[in-house]
Amino acid sequence: MSALGELEKEIDGMNARVDEMKKRLMAHSNEQVEKLKQQLISMANEEAKRIVDGARAEAEAESAQIMKEAEKNLANMKKNIDSSLGKAVESIVQTVLGVEQEPLKVKKTKKKSEN
Repeated sequence: MSALGELEKEIDGMNARVDEMKKRLMAHSNEQVEKLKQQLISMANEEAKRIVDGARAEAEAESAQIMKEAEKNLANMKKNIDSSLGKAVESIVQTVLGVEQEPLKVKKTKKKSEN
């Protein structure tokens, strides 16, 4: 009987140690899960930053290209205005003086898709 009592005490002691080990294992697992969660969040943030930086660089390059085209178009407009200014002044003077004249021919510029 005493051997049986001793055996029960040992089993109870082992159960207590197993319960303690379970608690430690769960605490350790939770710590590892939290660390992995933080690493995953950090990796996702870095990837999102790379994507945003890439999109920003692409948008800036596209914006620069649009600006370059706009400046080119503006230069062409100024050139057309400058080349037509004398004709326009002459036409206005003749109109004011009442001289009949031929209609002005408007120079058409090619669209980008026609180039």
